[in-house]
Amino acid sequence: MPLPAASRRLLAAAALGLALGVAPLPQALLSAPAHAQDAPEPATVQELVSAVEAVYKDVQTIKADFSQVTRSAAMGEGERQRGRIQLMRPRMMRWDFTTPEARLFVTDGKTMWVYSPAEKQVIITSDLGADDSGVDQLLTTLENLDDLFVVKLLDRQGGAEKRSYVLELVPKKQGGFKSLRLELNRRRYELEKLVIVDAFDNETEMSFTNLKLNPTLAASEFTFTVPAGIQVVRADGM
Repeated sequence: MPLPAASRRLLAAAALGLALGVAPLPQALLSAPAHAQDAPEPATVQELVSAVEAVYKDVQTIKADFSQVTRSAAMGEGERQRGRIQLMRPRMMRWDFTTPEARLFVTDGKTMWVYSPAEKQVIITSDLGADDSGVDQLLTTLENLDDLFVVKLLDRQGGAEKRSYVLELVPKKQGGFKSLRLELNRRRYELEKLVIVDAFDNETEMSFTNLKLNPTLAASEFTFTVPAGIQVVRADGM
């Protein structure tokens, strides 16, 4: 049976997010450990890249609130979405959308569920997998910037009291997107914003607040039990 338009849009967004490890993608999310000292000023782009990789290499889980909006030359700016994200290595993700309507995207790395309470429907499919760039999730991206991307420092924003580094990341291998832009707080390399630019120059911008690194997350957060009375659509013939 054909999927409702809203479900098709959400599933497409989920696929893009999964390819990046961020989901509708998704904006998200990182903060250095609370006990960390303020980061020293990097002298070069390579020093900055190495510092960011060092911060995130031992991070296993993440929680954050997110805000997401998509922009295109043809359609302009879309409706802003808000919610909460949870990530767990290696490829588990949960996106709880609260605005403009409740939605859920969750994957345990093998199966993906896209649940719409308003439509009383859940779409179930096999995990869509990573793209050819090898970016199978956000933590992997941040841990391997030098291996995966050509990195360019675009700007240092703000005044002396608050400044962010803006990095452009161009994949070294062709994948499902043209480039990424990261906005990192200068103090502890907190990821404040992620912009995904696709092959047609459409942008998905994700911003993150209330970031927590290595919170305790249960594996049960990354599976979904279908409520009674909910229509199940198996999108891949499962």
